[in-house]
Amino acid sequence: LMNLFARSLGGLLSDGLSAKFGFRGRIWAQFLALFFEAFFLFGFGSIDNTNEWYVALIVLIFFSTCVQMAEGTSYGIVPFMNKK
Repeated sequence: LMNLFARSLGGLLSDGLSAKFGFRGRIWAQFLALFFEAFFLFGFGSIDNTNEWYVALIVLIFFSTCVQMAEGTSYGIVPFMNKK
């Protein structure tokens, strides 16, 4: 379920920024997805036993969403690669 939702969300983000900024917008969409992926991964790694279990679950869900969004943005970039 996360794959369908978040990959589509990444593709929509990529298409939306592409409509406004061109190919550079697709690159920015991937950068943002990867940046927030790193942010939530750092947050997940910072959780210890003093936090409630649901805090780790929520951060993990946001991390997973960003991972799948980054995969969705890459689908918008790959067709523009030059074959050499």
